Amino acid sequence: MDTGSGSTKVEEKEELKAVVLADTFDELFQPMTQNRPRSLLPLCNVPMIEYTLEMLALSGVVEAFIMCKAHADKLTAYIKQSQWARGHAQMKVFVRSVRHATTIGDALRAVDESSAIMTDFVLCTGIVVSNMNLSKIVAAHVANKKRDSNHIMTMLLQETTPGHRRQVKSDESVYFIDPSSSRLLALNSHATVPRVRTTVIPPEVITAHAEVEVRADLTDTCVAICTPDVLALFTENFDYHIMRRDFIHGILESDILGKTIYAHVLGGSNSIAGDSDGDAMAGEGLAFVSHSGYAACVTDTSAYDAISRDLIGRWAYPLCPDNNPGSYEAYSYSRGAVYKASSVRLDRESRVEHHVILGASARVASQATIADSVLGARCSIGEHSSIRGSHLFGDVRVGRNASVESSVLGERVTILDNVIIERGCLIGDDVTVGPNVRVPAFTRIARRRMRKMGSPESMHDDSDDDEEESVWADAERTESDPMDGLDQFDRQAVGAEGVGYVWDNAVADAGSDADSDYSDDDTDQRLRHLHTLGSTMADAAYPESDGDGSADEDDDDADELAHLSPQEEFERELYLTIKRACDDNLSASKASLELKSLRMSYNKEQDEMRVGVVQEVLRIIDIDALADSASRTLRRWGPVIAEYIADGRDQLDLVDIVERHCAEEHGLDGVRAKLFVRLVYLMYQLDIVEDVAVVAWHNRALKKADVDQELVRALEPFVDGLNESDDSDDESDDGSDDGTEDGSDESE
Repeated sequence: MDTGSGSTKVEEKEELKAVVLADTFDELFQPMTQNRPRSLLPLCNVPMIEYTLEMLALSGVVEAFIMCKAHADKLTAYIKQSQWARGHAQMKVFVRSVRHATTIGDALRAVDESSAIMTDFVLCTGIVVSNMNLSKIVAAHVANKKRDSNHIMTMLLQETTPGHRRQVKSDESVYFIDPSSSRLLALNSHATVPRVRTTVIPPEVITAHAEVEVRADLTDTCVAICTPDVLALFTENFDYHIMRRDFIHGILESDILGKTIYAHVLGGSNSIAGDSDGDAMAGEGLAFVSHSGYAACVTDTSAYDAISRDLIGRWAYPLCPDNNPGSYEAYSYSRGAVYKASSVRLDRESRVEHHVILGASARVASQATIADSVLGARCSIGEHSSIRGSHLFGDVRVGRNASVESSVLGERVTILDNVIIERGCLIGDDVTVGPNVRVPAFTRIARRRMRKMGSPESMHDDSDDDEEESVWADAERTESDPMDGLDQFDRQAVGAEGVGYVWDNAVADAGSDADSDYSDDDTDQRLRHLHTLGSTMADAAYPESDGDGSADEDDDDADELAHLSPQEEFERELYLTIKRACDDNLSASKASLELKSLRMSYNKEQDEMRVGVVQEVLRIIDIDALADSASRTLRRWGPVIAEYIADGRDQLDLVDIVERHCAEEHGLDGVRAKLFVRLVYLMYQLDIVEDVAVVAWHNRALKKADVDQELVRALEPFVDGLNESDDSDDESDDGSDDGTEDGSDESE
């Protein structure tokens, strides 16, 4: 027997295993995770762990080890009754309790100590959502390892456009990648606030490589293909606690270790090569795969909302609500991305608008409105109530005339009559709110009271059960105490009949950064809201910094930004986007890409973008040099404006926008008519509007009282010229026809 050949066969048959980290060691989902691990929270009415396990099974993983600290018993019980415990399951799933772990590093050291992983494996969190088959990426990883003996990890990164809802708001990361090999050369991460406009590039990255890609459009999916060396390095380095800040930075910056990390980018990139089928290449150089797909990690409630919207919008197809993993409730799909279980009850005159999931036995009463939301099983929405951009777990009851905006409500939550839940609120299981209460934005309410222990250690005790008891006091138990009865609920927040306690954000923040890339000392407190659904960058109220200035001088501006409405914030971001395009002299195509990203981020319609873009572009024009400035501005921005013009109706609307600008904008006295005629003429010259549209607008404007008739009269000579041109063209066509006929007769 050929030993070499036999060893090759054995190597080819190595079983693929996975390590799933069920804990993130932060408090970003509290109090929703008060009674269960984050991986068992429902995403589109399916436990998040199911999406992760489905991805691993699809990728050919035969054994998955779930490392869990908090609520390990509940996760174990869930797996035992799930499809993964059946005898015919294609993948075996084991839950391992790591009671003494306080960081990801501790959990991985426990894996190494168990000797369960001896070959290359998939490392991910238990909150990954993906439609990927990782088998070809694993094959490319193995091929690269044969060519580069120092290769220990392949990271899976997702390409996202600037401003996309899945981009992490609290973190900005710049990846430096060798495009010839997809090797990750450096990673620079920093907090979003205070804003830093510069990034540090290690000199050796530039000098040692012929070409380097600098990517600020990548999001970590929390999925990686690893060699056993990764576990060994965590064991050898007890100061490795966090994956990116400690381990990846440590590997990339260490000259002693000499290990290498590679990146696989989803969504298309010049740094990935391969054939159209996505097969691993086996050329002379390193191996890659060309692969598009969807992968994302539910790092916080902002990501939770974004990924839910992606699933509802079928961006992760075939992963979508009507094709859920496992044997969960079946949904029917209807127009407007509305998914309904068969037992849903919709009363007459109830409104289910768009991008909605209605779970089994959910009921929506008359005059109630549901939009961009997920309702769990047996949820009930009362008359004249509104649920928008929110996620309701099972058995939630919402009374009459209530409003819930961009919030998460846990199981068995009761919202009484005339309650307003503002954006970004997290309401834990079994809480009652109301009646006649307004819950301020970003409030967290729990059924059990938090004890202000005052230290991060109190949030992460040695055992999962003791940890809960060290931080939370059971409300039912305290009600029997005469000094701590029912009247001790936070009545001002939850109402006269409410049951619950307000979560103390200061205590939460003390333990929320265990798996963050920043320690508690260097994390700005204004990052708090950016982790929450419904948040915008204005909520961070950040100043800009060059690294050596103080932010205090900008506090007044920051406070003003924090109180902007969503529409005002959009208008501000639109202004900044166009200003940045002018300052940086961006091409029309790049400016258009920025605007498309802004439109996706704020979910704006084409008509809204047309109005906003045209108004901001017109404000660029220098009135003191009207002719030259108008011509220069429209010739530059004309291709961008044209992208928002689809038909004749849009052309009429465009002239309307220009007319309103010239009639109402301050500082145009004496030049309004001249500017209006000049702009319409230039748009006609640039083929943005047709002559028919200009004439039609003029004829319609003559009959409308809300149009500035001075501008209409000023446009008459141009319109007359267009009409005369049309008449002469018609006469020319008629003469041409007559000549043809005469010529034909003569030839005959």
